[in-house]
Amino acid sequence: MKIHLNTIGLQCRGPETNRAKESGVRAGSAHAFTLIEIMVAVGVLGGLMVAIFASWHVIVRSSQIGITASVEAHRTRVAVRSLTDAMTSAIIYELNMPYYAFLTDTTESFAAFSLVSRLPSTFPGSGLFFDQPLRRVTFSVEPTNSMHQLIMRQNPILSPLDQGQEPYPMVLANNVGEFKMEFLDIQSGEWVPEWGFTNQMPAMIRFSLGFISPASGKVDENRIIKRIVQIPAGTVRAAWQRPVSPAGASGNPRQLQ
Repeated sequence: MKIHLNTIGLQCRGPETNRAKESGVRAGSAHAFTLIEIMVAVGVLGGLMVAIFASWHVIVRSSQIGITASVEAHRTRVAVRSLTDAMTSAIIYELNMPYYAFLTDTTESFAAFSLVSRLPSTFPGSGLFFDQPLRRVTFSVEPTNSMHQLIMRQNPILSPLDQGQEPYPMVLANNVGEFKMEFLDIQSGEWVPEWGFTNQMPAMIRFSLGFISPASGKVDENRIIKRIVQIPAGTVRAAWQRPVSPAGASGNPRQLQ
């Protein structure tokens, strides 16, 4: 009889124990991830990181392009302003023509010119010359580092350079593809490509400055800058520097009493 009861008890406890074990396994497996789920999560995270880095790269690249464009635009403004200031402040004294001659060369692919100007304190490079505003300024386009650069050189007219010494060069613009000059002939009223007078300035100068596009390797038509500069100064004649004494006067300075 006891054996029968024990057998019944064992039979009764068996299914309950199995169900408890199954429920425990199910409860434990509900808090874990399968290998497929982990791989999917890693793939999603990897795609998200790739998207973040791609966006960051685009932002950095666009920022660099913007900075480069801003620097080039500022450099272009400085170049045009330097050309204009040098032309509008030009001066020529007839008595000292070898020092004040206006020199131009428009026969080559790029124009070049040299003149003496009384430059303002805001002119590029003025800090190197202190209180010497009267300087000879030379503009030319020269090949450098597989591209052409607009280079400005200047030196004080009252401080001649030593033998073998060259004026300090300053790069005004890079990737120059065009630099042309024309001069207004007052007699004919037309623009001429050459100016053969070294002892006088033209009434107006027209110049164009163009830049090469890195993408096409040709002059960008949208970046050609054209200016017409009116030259206010004229040649200071020798008679104005050495006034003639009135008739009957000795020409000697009057002695102070």
